Amino acid sequence: MNYFEVDILTPNRVLAKGIPAESLLIPTIRGQINVLPEHTHIIAKLDTGALTVFGSADDPDRHFSITTGICKVLNNKVTILSNVSEEYSEISAERAQTALENAQAKLASGTLIGDEVEKFRRKVERAQIRIQLAKQCNKL
Repeated sequence: MNYFEVDILTPNRVLAKGIPAESLLIPTIRGQINVLPEHTHIIAKLDTGALTVFGSADDPDRHFSITTGICKVLNNKVTILSNVSEEYSEISAERAQTALENAQAKLASGTLIGDEVEKFRRKVERAQIRIQLAKQCNKL
């Protein structure tokens, strides 16, 4: 079967290296894209969302939360450079729910100024994606 490799990197660690994939769903700022083998070469800005790597019959599907960054597709290799990323197995649904509640409370307080508002909106988005992944992968 035809496949390609996926690397997922953050500033703090290599989350995944050389994952074999038959297909890949990537959240970009222009919408979700589906990458297949022999895909055209692209560089795209990532949006906060869920990234899904569809493995072959021998390789399980893998799910990741992604928070902004860049994606590069080149010669059957996909490199994801994300600011923050977690595999669904690392996600604590309780911690994500607490983070969501804290960020929403901070936004509702009306005490935030300037860039703080955007920072807490991103925290809400990230927590919602983590909760969604936990539900989707039967962790809630």
